[in-house]
Amino acid sequence: MSSEEIEKLKHQIAVLQRKLSREQLARTAAEDMLNNYSRDAYLANQNLRKALSETRAIYHNLLAQLPQETADTLAEKPVIDQHANMVDRMTLLSQLAAGIAHEINNPIGFIKSNCEIQGYMLKDVFDAWDEVKNTVSRQQSELSGQIFDIELKYMLSDIREMLEDIERSSLEGVNRIAEIVSSIQIFSSPVGTEKDFITLEALVDYCTAECIRSLPESVTLDVSSLSDAPEVLVNQKQVKQVFDAVIENAIDACKPKGIIGVKFAVLPGLVKLFIHDTGSGIKAEHLPLIFTPFFTTKPPGEGTGLGLSVAQALMEVQNGWLQIDSQDGQGTTVTLNFPIQ
Repeated sequence: MSSEEIEKLKHQIAVLQRKLSREQLARTAAEDMLNNYSRDAYLANQNLRKALSETRAIYHNLLAQLPQETADTLAEKPVIDQHANMVDRMTLLSQLAAGIAHEINNPIGFIKSNCEIQGYMLKDVFDAWDEVKNTVSRQQSELSGQIFDIELKYMLSDIREMLEDIERSSLEGVNRIAEIVSSIQIFSSPVGTEKDFITLEALVDYCTAECIRSLPESVTLDVSSLSDAPEVLVNQKQVKQVFDAVIENAIDACKPKGIIGVKFAVLPGLVKLFIHDTGSGIKAEHLPLIFTPFFTTKPPGEGTGLGLSVAQALMEVQNGWLQIDSQDGQGTTVTLNFPIQ
């Protein structure tokens, strides 16, 4: 077998390997996507059923503790039926939101996978063109001029840049939609994962470890001593999501520079974690809307408006809540309230 035939065979093998790699990537992405969606849908459904059962159990337990006459009187009142119907409607609404999010996730996964595979294939096409162009150029053939004319006529350089921009912006858009869908799932039915007792000091260390490394140079994070703070019963990852959302807003408010301070206070049955920034503050007319899903004061494309809504939902999973105090131009204080078990 001649060297030319060997090189041709190697080239064919390389092409087949790239094709096989792309097909394996697509298959793996599709399998992972379907597995994740099936698991998420199952967990969401189970959590909704559990929440409804717990709500009904609490209601019947409270009703059982009342004197019989009072319980009978209350049970006959329409307001009880209205409350039960409201619980059912909210549960169905949450289930509907989870279902819609699941259905949106399917096409998002395919679009993302297709964009990535298309990017790999276009890269192969342009690499092949560059290889032909370089080969012709080295041989100083008469085709060199034709190659240049073809590239100019069809604007191949411009097309390459445009396709790269399209791929990048498409993936950014898909990831943005996926982030919104994920937030809706958390907001509609936060997953009640396992909780552990942890000191407030260790919890803050865990939550700030990553953001300290990515903190802008113009913003300072000042964490007061938390060594005397009590333990709290929480899910660390969920509280970190809350912390990340609050710190991200604080950093945006502090631009171009500012200070973010963290301290705590202990009240009977409650520990408060204060996160204060010296930023621009929140306008009075915006304060009642800050926990409203999709409300944001950021420019279009820079915020989903779900950060604080999701944060509040996650705090409720910890049996706590968020509180925000702010004045326009005078900074903001976000308080994470944790019950002491």
